Amino acid sequence: MPVGDCALSVEFDNVIDRQVSALVRALDLAIAASDIPGIVETVPSFRALLIVYEPEDIGFDSLIEQLLRLISLGLNTRVSSGRSWIVPVAYGFPDEEDFREIAAVTKLTTDEIVAIHSSAVFQVYVVGFVPGLPVLGGLPDALHLSRRPAPRPDLPAGRVMIGGMQGIIVPMPMPSGYYSVGQTPLRPYQRGAANPFLFRPGDRIRFQPILPAELDVLAGTSSDRFLTTGDE
Repeated sequence: MPVGDCALSVEFDNVIDRQVSALVRALDLAIAASDIPGIVETVPSFRALLIVYEPEDIGFDSLIEQLLRLISLGLNTRVSSGRSWIVPVAYGFPDEEDFREIAAVTKLTTDEIVAIHSSAVFQVYVVGFVPGLPVLGGLPDALHLSRRPAPRPDLPAGRVMIGGMQGIIVPMPMPSGYYSVGQTPLRPYQRGAANPFLFRPGDRIRFQPILPAELDVLAGTSSDRFLTTGDE
């Protein structure tokens, strides 16, 4: 589908789904490895890939032809599989106000909330909205709840949050209508680093409960420590 006069969107479906996300990332990788001229940037989202191109180098119809050729060759979703992370989180820190609200809506105890959240395998579907923000799918149905009607301002970096059917890890101070379940020492956005975004679309995340006292101990630890598998 055309997006203005210098971009198009390749849409795979209209659902949030792991296989659809894998197809989006596989096309992104196939384009990167191709010799299609004129492509300026690609941006993967939940169900589509935005392709920004230079019309003087390649026309709309020609680009579509090249993309259909790539897709007809078959998209290797296996090569788009991301990395696996164990993300430590001090649940209920710094206070349990959000926990009490989550418990009231879901009818779960604090221990049940922690057990359900930390047993799930989340996937990073999108990185964006603010720099480095991972938007996570895979939140168990028992923890689905509507977002707050009014966002809370200036939530600190490292907050682990849930809202709707998704989760996020706050990369920098920002407002959010999600509910906080705890705090992690990991920072999804590291300004000045060679690779400033810690997470990538396709990465998988498990959360591991830690004590609040461990936050300072782990704060200076290399993020590589929390990777459980290597490169894609």
